Amino acid sequence: MPAVAERPGPAEALAPRAVLLGRRVPTGRDEDGRRRPGPGRSRTGRSRAGRAGAAAAAAALLLAGCHGPAAERPIAGAGSSAASSVGAPAEAAPADERSTALQRLLDARAAAVLAHDVDGVLALVDPGAAAFRERQERTVLGLARVPLAAWSYEVVGEGPRLAEDRRAELGGTAWVADVRLRYRVEGVDVVDQQRQRSFTVVERGGTWLLADDVDGPSRPDVWDLGAVDVVRGSRTLVVGTAPRPVLEQQAALGDAAAERVDAVWGTAWPRTTVVVVPDDADQLVRLLGREDAAGLDQVAALTTGADRSSGAPGAAGAVDRVIVNPAALDVLGELGREVVLTHETTHVAVRAGAAADPPPWLSEGFAELVAYEGAGLGPDVAAADLLSEVRAGRGPAAPPSAADFDPAVGAVAPAYSAAWLAVRTVDRRHGRAALLELMRAASGRAAGAGAGDQTAGDQGAGDQSAEEGTAEGEGLRVAPLPLAEAVPRVLGVDLDVLTAQWREDLAALAGVDAPEVPATSGDGG
Repeated sequence: MPAVAERPGPAEALAPRAVLLGRRVPTGRDEDGRRRPGPGRSRTGRSRAGRAGAAAAAAALLLAGCHGPAAERPIAGAGSSAASSVGAPAEAAPADERSTALQRLLDARAAAVLAHDVDGVLALVDPGAAAFRERQERTVLGLARVPLAAWSYEVVGEGPRLAEDRRAELGGTAWVADVRLRYRVEGVDVVDQQRQRSFTVVERGGTWLLADDVDGPSRPDVWDLGAVDVVRGSRTLVVGTAPRPVLEQQAALGDAAAERVDAVWGTAWPRTTVVVVPDDADQLVRLLGREDAAGLDQVAALTTGADRSSGAPGAAGAVDRVIVNPAALDVLGELGREVVLTHETTHVAVRAGAAADPPPWLSEGFAELVAYEGAGLGPDVAAADLLSEVRAGRGPAAPPSAADFDPAVGAVAPAYSAAWLAVRTVDRRHGRAALLELMRAASGRAAGAGAGDQTAGDQGAGDQSAEEGTAEGEGLRVAPLPLAEAVPRVLGVDLDVLTAQWREDLAALAGVDAPEVPATSGDGG
């Protein structure tokens, strides 16, 4: 399965933004910039008290952390439809027959899910697993509200060995299977979304049944966490366990965000955003596969999806999901929520069909540019933190690196401001067409893909025709260029000149003497 990349979105407690929106800024911060548990890292934001420039920290960390699946151990016969049936006895069943039997069971389960057949799903569940049966009924009822185009399972191997007490509880033939779930949401996904799931399998009277899904590594979807409701806007599908008015609000904001993204990026993306809204912090933690909520109180939203550079099946052409932190909704006002969702929708649009992720400063800065455009937040407010540093003679010498977005290294809000203003320099000095071409070159998209190639009126909402012929991400995808090559090719100046132009613009915004800008190098040579 493809690795997963998470991009935390705007911190919810940002001083100038809170003032603009009539919100009080709460205090408190981890001063040690601690990392979140698990293999990935995410932005923990900056101090929520008295850091006047934090309003612009609306950007999401491009690669906050990659969460790879547990190792898959293929078993001969997995996925085969021959040999054993679902009712094969557990005793003396070889691993290949056992896996084949499970595959047939999961095929039946998938068909029942697509048919919204609760009884059909429960018929495949151990009658003695009361809690699991209750969760499964709730899951199938919730999925009935989601417009699924496809749903299937594949047995990929044997999971972790059950502890002796758990094995004794379930029976001596019980085992844990590693399973790959694939699904598509109608009108959104052109390739499968993939999830690692673990199912505990038991033998009852010569028949294999499912007994649980908590004995091995699994990363749940929102419908696995509680009673799910679905709200569909014109451009947004909101799925969540949060109260329906919250989902309706996010649908309206998502529709507006999609139009704003179209106006800048173009319409060559699926154009329907899936927004996931859990009900509480515990559900958010589980959705992200994390151990606790450390740092998540300063993250308003995240985009999450397959790592485009992994080369794994399903990575190319996958459509990211936006996950909203419900706690942030209580702090941000309407304008703040619009900025947050527009930023995240920009990531979804750019990454759809991309061959790779652009460098963090370009990706985050572009998302900020789209989010702030028309929002009425200028650099003097939204980038006040960075401009204060420039006035104090501590301005950046280069656009932020990946490390600058790491909260374990230091304050991250200035990095987001710097990224935004670097992209603003490209936009103002070299033009919008050049900025879009630079984004395409750095993300591996062919000319004409995602660059204002169609207007919103040329293509109906949710129409995927621009990408439809390239379901596996080919055709519109090309080899991404490193910035050292892309910048001179597209802008006609090299990175040093672009950096100097950006620093000059920073100085002008801060009202200080500008550093000397080197002469342009023409073709960048």
